[in-house]
Amino acid sequence: MKTDPNLKMTRREAMKVLGLSAATVSLGGYTASAQGFPKNETLNIGLIGCGGRMRGRLVPAMKKIPGLEIVAVCDVYDDFLRSAHVAVGGRDRDIFQTSDHRELLTRKDIDAVVIATPDHWHAPITIDAVEAGKDVYVEKPVTHKLEEGPMLIDAQKRTGKAIQVGAQQRSMPHLLVLKDKLKSGEINPGKVTRIHMQWCRNTGPYRQPTYKINEDQVDWKLFLGNAPDQPFDAFRMRNWRWIWDFGNGPLGDLMVHWLDATNWLLDLPMPGEVVMSGGQYERKGDMETPDVTNCIMEYPELDMQMNYISSWSNNLHKASVSIMGTDATIYFDRGRYEVTPQRPNNEPIAPVSDSMISGTGPVGADFFDDYDGAALHIGDWVSAIREGRQPRDHVEAGVQAAAVCQYGNQSYREKRFVTV
Repeated sequence: MKTDPNLKMTRREAMKVLGLSAATVSLGGYTASAQGFPKNETLNIGLIGCGGRMRGRLVPAMKKIPGLEIVAVCDVYDDFLRSAHVAVGGRDRDIFQTSDHRELLTRKDIDAVVIATPDHWHAPITIDAVEAGKDVYVEKPVTHKLEEGPMLIDAQKRTGKAIQVGAQQRSMPHLLVLKDKLKSGEINPGKVTRIHMQWCRNTGPYRQPTYKINEDQVDWKLFLGNAPDQPFDAFRMRNWRWIWDFGNGPLGDLMVHWLDATNWLLDLPMPGEVVMSGGQYERKGDMETPDVTNCIMEYPELDMQMNYISSWSNNLHKASVSIMGTDATIYFDRGRYEVTPQRPNNEPIAPVSDSMISGTGPVGADFFDDYDGAALHIGDWVSAIREGRQPRDHVEAGVQAAAVCQYGNQSYREKRFVTV
């Protein structure tokens, strides 16, 4: 995908506006240099929850940010703990290892933690961390239950620590430009009555996986945490996103990204009513959450409706959002935005009048080349710590987005409309 030279703002121009370049980015308030950084500028980081997200995305992102040093790793599963220890350089230097996050949080040599556990541990560990004096980067959704939201917000206010929720769209270059243009009025979609969000994948024929994991490799009691007591089950442990005791299903895994971004772009309040339907139409087996969803959120005070659809068996249009206004439609995904003016029904569809492309790749892709959204988002968190401010995806925003997902799941499970 290449930037159209006729578009209003090219990628190069937008990166210049943001103070970025295609080859290098300023991360964490500093630009990398051959000289490195004084010791007192280094932030010592502990990792809690070292599964695929941590090792595959977050650790590589942190390695791009100057002034960070990973000094401790924590996971309840031995294989993940060992893999993370190696990935962050444990063969060459002394890095603390533990299966218990409480042991990590008591260490005085740790300034901040990155949390990528299953959802049911996000809020409890975040609260423990800020009360232990650590700043926190925590994966979305920031809560697993509605009642955790007020406790989390209170903990942040009491401690003043910087909490960044890992919905990284708020740090993506093209969406920063879009946010700025919406705020200035340069882009104005008119009266918005409908917003469509989706994240659809086609993963092929479903075969329920099996895992050769012995119970003695896992601290199962610690994995359960506040979840109901139950026998060890490797499938439930490894597929926690789709198990209600540990995850929030497709809404908490994927809708939360688009919802958080749209809330930020348009400064949206909580909806007044949420309803969700769906089911297990293709992924039969031990998964509990639906594989096809349709969630509708009503905003009566705005005369507006938002909806989200997801599927695992068809990926038409993939992952994207369309903000539909009387004067324009704003499309965005993780690599671009496009603004298409509206015309009366008897006139031809207007061409794209404004656009920006941040990364190469197909429209609606899960990830794009040319920039690392996770690195930019962690960089904003690190800058916030050093500047004494809250990050872009602050805890109140994260709680709002997570709560809507939980209302949707409540609607689905109880087969009713839910009033917020």
